[in-house]
Amino acid sequence: MKEKIETLLCKINKKQIWDEIPVFCFTSDVDWASEDVMSEFFDIVNVLDIKPTLFVTHESKIIDSNFKSGKIERGIHPNFLENSSHGNSFREVIETCIKFAPESYVFRSHRFFDVTDITHLLKNEYNYKYFSNMGTIMQSYIRPILHESGLINIPVFFEDGTHLYNQLDLDFKKYLDLFVTPGIKIISFHPMNLVFNSPNISFMRQIKDTLTREEFNNITFDTISKLKNREVGIGQTIIDIVKFVKENNYPIMSLNEIYYKIIGGTNNENT
Repeated sequence: MKEKIETLLCKINKKQIWDEIPVFCFTSDVDWASEDVMSEFFDIVNVLDIKPTLFVTHESKIIDSNFKSGKIERGIHPNFLENSSHGNSFREVIETCIKFAPESYVFRSHRFFDVTDITHLLKNEYNYKYFSNMGTIMQSYIRPILHESGLINIPVFFEDGTHLYNQLDLDFKKYLDLFVTPGIKIISFHPMNLVFNSPNISFMRQIKDTLTREEFNNITFDTISKLKNREVGIGQTIIDIVKFVKENNYPIMSLNEIYYKIIGGTNNENT
C-alpha cells in the first residue's frame, strides 16, 4: 500500500499539459432523465462531436447504444441520500449503480455526497480508480487531487446547477478570463438543463415538483416541447462553451484520458 501511494504521489505531482494551458473535459450527470430527454440530449451532444462522460443513474437503451458505438464514456452516479431509488445502504446503492455501467471505474455522487466510508468501499472492494466529486465555481489551475482514500479526485470547473444557483451570468464570456487560465476544466451539465434550457434554478425545480417520480422518469417529447425555455438559458451556455473551445483549438480530453494521462498508462492497463 505504501509503495503504491508513494508512486501515485509522484505521478500526480508530475507537470502536465494542464499546468500550461486549459484542458477541457465534458461530463453529464444523467439524473434519471427519460429516454425522450436523452434522445434530444444526444441530438445536441453528438452534433457537437465531443465524447462526454455520462454519470448514469438507471438503465437506458439509448445510453447503452451510444456507449456501444463509442460516443460516450460512462461512470456511475450513486444517490446515497435518504429515500434513494438505488438502495438503503452504501453497499446496496453502489451495487445497484454498477449494473448500469459495469465497465466503469469512475464515479460522481448525486449532489457531490462524500464520506470516507463510500470512497474506501469503492476503492478497496469495488476497484474504483478515481472520481470527480468536488464542485468549484470556475476555479483556475485545477489539478488532480490525491484523496485520503488513495483515489484520485478531479474537481469540476463549471457545473450548470452551481452556475444557476449562484445566479451567475449565462453569457459565459463574462468569465472568459477564468476559462482561459491553465487547469483541468471539467464542464458538468445535466440532460434536463441542456434539453429544457433552464434559465434559473426555480424553472427546473418547478418542473420536478409538479411531476411524480414516475412521471419525471418518463417525460415525453410533447412535454419537452411544451415546457422548453426558448430564451436565454443554461443549455445554450453549454453549447456556447463547447463551440468556443473548439473554435480556439483548446485540448479536449475525456475523463478516462485525463486519468490515464496522470498515471502514465493506457485504458488497457489496470493501475
